[in-house]
Amino acid sequence: MQNIISEFYSDKEIKVITPNDAHYFFAYYDMRATGEKGNHLTHRVQFIDRLPTADDVAEIGYLKDGKFHKIAETTAWNFQQGAMLQYHPFLENTVYYNVCENGKFSTVTHNFVTGEKKYTDRATACVSPDGKWGLAINFGRIYAFRPGYGYAAFKDENADVNHPENDGIYLTNMESGKSEFLISYKDLAPIAGFSEEEKILVNHITFNRSSDRFVALVRNFPRPGIMWSTSMVIGDLKGNCFTVIKNSYVSHYNWINSSDIIAHCKPNGYEKPSMYNINVDTKEITEYDMPYFNEGHLGDIHCSISPDGNYIIGDGYPREGYRLLFGYSLKTGESRLLLKAVSREDIARGDFRCDLHARFVWDGSYISFDTTKDGRRDIVLIPTSALNF
Repeated sequence: MQNIISEFYSDKEIKVITPNDAHYFFAYYDMRATGEKGNHLTHRVQFIDRLPTADDVAEIGYLKDGKFHKIAETTAWNFQQGAMLQYHPFLENTVYYNVCENGKFSTVTHNFVTGEKKYTDRATACVSPDGKWGLAINFGRIYAFRPGYGYAAFKDENADVNHPENDGIYLTNMESGKSEFLISYKDLAPIAGFSEEEKILVNHITFNRSSDRFVALVRNFPRPGIMWSTSMVIGDLKGNCFTVIKNSYVSHYNWINSSDIIAHCKPNGYEKPSMYNINVDTKEITEYDMPYFNEGHLGDIHCSISPDGNYIIGDGYPREGYRLLFGYSLKTGESRLLLKAVSREDIARGDFRCDLHARFVWDGSYISFDTTKDGRRDIVLIPTSALNF
C-alpha cells in the first residue's frame, strides 16, 4: 500500500521530521506542539505494540534540524495523550508535562534551558491558555475506564464507589502548584444526569479560550452489553456546573472561542451524530453538514481549529487501511479530503493505536500529525497550502 496518498501534496511537501532511531509521537490534537521558535515537541519510545506499564519510560524533547533534543523522562504517559506534553503559552523554552516521582503524580513546568522546574501537587489533564490554571482529575479512574488515556501506576482509591464525594475535579494554581477541590463526583452526577447505579468519571476536560470556563466529558462505565454514554458539562473556576448535552453521544471537541464549542456529538433532540457548533450560553446549535461528519459514529473526527479561525481539520478512524485527514471551511461550508495515511493494522485500533491527531503549528503555516507511515511511529509536517477553499 502507498504510504500517503494526496491530490494536494507532492512527496516533497510531506516531510517526516523525526529520526529513524526509535518511535516518535506528539499525542493529542488539542495541545501546543510547537512554540514561537517552531521546534516541535515529541515523545520518544522504544515500542508501540502494547500498553505502557508503570515502569515504561518515555523520553520527551523537541525536534530541531531532524534531530531529537532530550528534555526529560517520564513514566506518566500513554499513547493517546502522551504525558500531556505541551509548550507554555508565553514563557520561552518552557513546557508542561506529567511525571510520577516517588509514587506521586504531578505536572512539571520546566524551562529546559535554565533547568528551572516547578511541580504541582496533582497531575493536571489540561492547562489554561493564560497559563495560570490547571484542572486535575483521577488518571487511575481513567485507566480503569480506557487505559489509553490513564496512567498504569495511578491507583483509584474509590474504584468501588460510583460517585465518590472525595474525588472529582480539582483546580490547580500553576504558579503555586497548589490544588483546591472544585466539585465532587457526588455533586457532579445529578448535574450530568447519571443515576446512583452508574459509576462515573471525567474522561476529558479542557479550558475555553479565555481561561474562565471549562468543558468536561462525564461518562458512565460501560456495563455488559451497554456502551457508555456521555454528558457535556460546562463549569467555571468556582465549581458552578451545568449540562448542555445529557446522556448521549459526545466524542471529540474543541473550543472555537470563549462560548462556542465544536463537537462530534448527538445533541439531545437531534436525530444523528454529526459535527455541531454549540453555544454554551444561548444553547444555539448549528450543524456543519459535511458528508463525512454525519456518517454516524464513523464520522467521528479529531477537530482542530486554524489560528485564523477559518478552518477545521480533523482525522477519523481507519477506512480500508487508511486514516483520512479532512479540511472544512467555516466561511464557505466546503470540505476536502487532504490526504490518506496508511495505518499499521496491528496498532490500528485499541488503546495503543496511532491516530493522526492533526494539529496546527504555532503560526498556522503547517499541519503536523502522528502516523505509522514507514512502519514506525513518526511525526509528519505538511503546509497549509491546501486550505484555500
